[in-house]
Amino acid sequence: MLFFIFLEAKFTGTITTYLGAIYIFFAMLGISFSAYYLISFINQDIAVIAFLLGITPTATAAPVMIRLLKKDVNYVVASVVLTNCLVAVSIPFFLPLITTTTENISVGNMLLSTLTVVIVPLLLAKSFRFKKIKFNPNIFFYSWLTALYLATAKASHYIFIESVTTPISIIIAIAIVAMLLCFINFYLGTLIGKKQYYRETSQSLGQKNTMFMIWIALTFVNPLAALGPMFYLIFQNIYNSYLLKMSPS
Repeated sequence: MLFFIFLEAKFTGTITTYLGAIYIFFAMLGISFSAYYLISFINQDIAVIAFLLGITPTATAAPVMIRLLKKDVNYVVASVVLTNCLVAVSIPFFLPLITTTTENISVGNMLLSTLTVVIVPLLLAKSFRFKKIKFNPNIFFYSWLTALYLATAKASHYIFIESVTTPISIIIAIAIVAMLLCFINFYLGTLIGKKQYYRETSQSLGQKNTMFMIWIALTFVNPLAALGPMFYLIFQNIYNSYLLKMSPS
């Protein structure tokens, strides 16, 4: 998914565009740590999930949504590129601070893994652009659909097979936290962008790259943590469907 974003990214935005992306990243940090410390007094596992949801970078599908809403696509593309790169660099240092499941994994190995997920698509995209290789635009949609199917299948397998010992109250609590953070992210995003870029910043902060965070959860935390991004994906899609319905054609 990042490959196709990097392939189309032209970085033609203004300084306001890139400052906006940096503000979005710091907002992600503030929300993630605030949510973690507030919920950690109640349940540590759910607090970790809240942290992951807060720090999840901008979704690769966000520019598509902004294009449908007839807003500034370059603004959101900058947020996708910068937040995904910054989160990939920073999360290996943050995870050991909030969870013990990474004790047997060095920060260096985590950093190598997360950077690989971002750097490899970036280098491939630059190579393809240099050689002027073009793709059918429908490939992006089908790639996203495939990733969504695989993530949903993994979450469904965990819910119905592996989570038989997980209390339903915990699963409901995860869903509620995901819903609340989804609302906070989209709403706070409108405040950051003010009148001119309220929709762009709302999507940049609210629409999350849940596939990336599901991979982080399954690789470095635990399968239960992957339910957070899956629930978040449902709520953000409901909200975006509402926006598209209310948007003038």
